[in-house]
Amino acid sequence: MTESTEYKKLEPGFQDSWDETDRRLTQMGYFGWRPRFLECLNTPAFFAMFFALGNLTMVMSYGIFSLIIPVLEEVFNLNSKQTGVILMANDISGMIVALLIANYCSARKVRWIGMGMLMVCLSAIIPASTTLYAEYPQPRNVIVDEIVLQSTQPLGNQTLFTEKGSYGVCKEMKFKPAANGPVSTSDESEDYAVRNHKYYWFFVLGSLLQGAGNAPPRVAGSTYMDEIFTQKQFGVAISVLYVVSFLGYPAIMMLGGIFLQIYVTLDPPEGITPSSNEWVGAWWMGLFFPAVFVFFFSFIVLLYPRQMPAAKKVLQEKVERGITTVQEKKEELRRSLKEVTKDMIPAFKRLIKNQALNFLIVGDIFMMLSVGAYSYYPKLYVKIFRLNYKDLGLIQGVSNIIGFGLGLIGSGVLMRVKKWEPKRLQLVYSVITALAIPFTFGVLIYCPTDTLAGVDISYPHLLNTSQLSPPTLTGECNSECACTTAFYQPVCDGDVTFFSPCHAGCYEVELNKTTNKVVTYSNCTCAASGTAVPGTCGTQCPGRMFLSITITSIGTIIGFAGFAAHTYIYQRVVGEVDRTFTQGIRSSVTRALGTLPAPILFGWVIDKFCTVWKVSEDGTTGNCWVYDLDNLILWFCILRVVIRSISSVCYFLAWWVFPENKVVQGEGGETKEEDGEDCRNGEVDQHGHDLVNGGDKFTLMSDYEG
Repeated sequence: MTESTEYKKLEPGFQDSWDETDRRLTQMGYFGWRPRFLECLNTPAFFAMFFALGNLTMVMSYGIFSLIIPVLEEVFNLNSKQTGVILMANDISGMIVALLIANYCSARKVRWIGMGMLMVCLSAIIPASTTLYAEYPQPRNVIVDEIVLQSTQPLGNQTLFTEKGSYGVCKEMKFKPAANGPVSTSDESEDYAVRNHKYYWFFVLGSLLQGAGNAPPRVAGSTYMDEIFTQKQFGVAISVLYVVSFLGYPAIMMLGGIFLQIYVTLDPPEGITPSSNEWVGAWWMGLFFPAVFVFFFSFIVLLYPRQMPAAKKVLQEKVERGITTVQEKKEELRRSLKEVTKDMIPAFKRLIKNQALNFLIVGDIFMMLSVGAYSYYPKLYVKIFRLNYKDLGLIQGVSNIIGFGLGLIGSGVLMRVKKWEPKRLQLVYSVITALAIPFTFGVLIYCPTDTLAGVDISYPHLLNTSQLSPPTLTGECNSECACTTAFYQPVCDGDVTFFSPCHAGCYEVELNKTTNKVVTYSNCTCAASGTAVPGTCGTQCPGRMFLSITITSIGTIIGFAGFAAHTYIYQRVVGEVDRTFTQGIRSSVTRALGTLPAPILFGWVIDKFCTVWKVSEDGTTGNCWVYDLDNLILWFCILRVVIRSISSVCYFLAWWVFPENKVVQGEGGETKEEDGEDCRNGEVDQHGHDLVNGGDKFTLMSDYEG
């Protein structure tokens, strides 16, 4: 059969599958409102643009959590396991929803995508609303009573006050809030986080809704794009989609850094600046800002029809290449709820027998388990590079743009230039994932850690020893000070950091009268010099930081260079009718076994190396203040390398068992076999699916019609 004869014979089938008398199927609009002026937007390019921008804002809504986790831990008295539960809730709901809708959204993909985006919008508003009710810390400036001042010293146009007496920082630490505010003692100031803990469940609920909302775009998005873009266009389109989407991470990192430089109530108390320990940035802005845009783009996406006019040409190409049939496509679009439900068990059996698909999913499980570590990278970078959140957001943003952006663009170029069959693409992707693994070790390059008195060296003479086990922050020199770990206010003497001026045994404090800021602590019984200054002793190391981030960014570029190929492989390892169901199963399983336990696993590892916990006045244990960073980073890195290595092995096994594309078109419309091999390699169903390997092999349309 010639190409023209085949197309002529297929045309009636296409007309049947595209019921153009029903405008709701092919034209944009809501319900019966289908205005003609919207048809200029009814193209694959415009849909991809709006869907990509919607994905970008959804990624921003989720990505902000990794930046604000340290803030939430302090304000709401959370530990790493509890923040892990918040992240885990996202995966639980996403897994359940993806599984439920996988086989039901194939005919109405756009509607499910738009409704999911609306749910993501709601998921951000719920936790952000807690800022209206939460309490925040008051300034911890030591009370200065000029009556008890013993001396003053001129210092240029400022005056330096030295306080001595009953309000010394060691025996009785008392604080004053902003001017004209109520005076609060330490237990009143420190218990605010304990009282805020009841809002923890707002974040869990928001995370549950966010996971449920993210599921439909993840399940149906790439499948819908596979219907409107040809194979040559798909690689570029999917790469552009994910490039734009992943820009949400650096965008929210940079914006989040700016938001965290704004005080949470928009009106900071007098005496509190971004460098103050009491500063709480406007974390809620990072949730609310992207939610507004998610809401906007969801309504644009919902305008699109069930089947776009451009999909007709794509279907013709797939039929010609033997990927699907007109009849199969019609059944996918027209199946009733009863028919879909009835086909779930047979469809699931087809997927279970598909060896290549099983190895792909297992590889994705371990890959997502490794990716779960990224949620804690901002927290670690703040510690190991001594960054503030503004600088962290900028650095993370730029590195993510370079890593994700170049990697995804490269993956699109690879798909467009090299028109390889799926099996070869799987081999390429396997090699790419293996090459990216060694670059994980880049995180081992970081600034020298601080030497903390009572943890790394002992009291009272600060002898150099190995890390103390267990840490003892109280020594003979500060035993009468009644110090607590309710708050972290580090001070430095030479190269030794003390947990607080109280733990340094300081009895005097020098304040700048103009700014009311602490300049120096003196008469410190635990400090070798007798004085200490606010802050840790460590300094930033821009050279090491640049080298570390460069190495990890190169690894990200390599790792994402095969992303488009990986997405395309999932569209071809199963039959046309099983694509959406496969995405749902894949999403559910990888979430259940990969992204779901990842925050718990890495949160447990992080907490395992905590050396000083926050303990409130009532004995409640809160977040971790100080970590054994050397061992934490080492084991954090080893764990990721082991997990990614297992993932890479699974991808190679998927390539090994991947079915060959042996179907070719011969004269007269018959199906030929190559290399003497049965192109089906087993049992087939009524649509021509390979039930053993789940391959994408179909006989020509003429075989069904004849």
